[in-house]
Amino acid sequence: MSTLKTIFYGENLTPEQEKIRSIIVYIFFGGVTTLVNMIVYIICDKLITFDLKLFNLDVIDFLNIFIAWVVAVTVAFLTNRAYVFKSKGPFFKELVSFFAARVVTLVVLEEGLQFLLTLILEKGFQIPKDNTMFVIIGFTFTYLYLVKVIVMVIEIFANYVLSKLFVFRNKKKEVIANGK
Repeated sequence: MSTLKTIFYGENLTPEQEKIRSIIVYIFFGGVTTLVNMIVYIICDKLITFDLKLFNLDVIDFLNIFIAWVVAVTVAFLTNRAYVFKSKGPFFKELVSFFAARVVTLVVLEEGLQFLLTLILEKGFQIPKDNTMFVIIGFTFTYLYLVKVIVMVIEIFANYVLSKLFVFRNKKKEVIANGK
């Protein structure tokens, strides 16, 4: 139990140990957030079953992505703030910064890259996104879900960099680095 406490809370660690600890915890909670995102996305995909196209784009898929994103980003903010970066900074400022950084990855990766990869799959390889890859215990895993998983893995790395550089900056380290 003390090992888990050290990993999640990281008390009395050297700077190098703290760096490793924060990466391990980020990866763990990135996995949790990814799972939350995927579960919410699949639930939305199964519940919202009508077709709506705008300029030949699947509007419902964009809506499903957005709903899953809001839930996942909320989980990510709370876990990153408490366990990964152990921030004591102003809650609202960090929340707004966190969501702003995530909007960048939402537009560029979740919406943009997912659209691009789906387009490549359907137009380049002639594989419809709803084609079944396999079925597990009655759940149909489609190519669209594979694209979603690929995008989420890339997104985890991008989000860590944005959080580290722009959201949960350690003010003490900045002061020391700037000589103030």
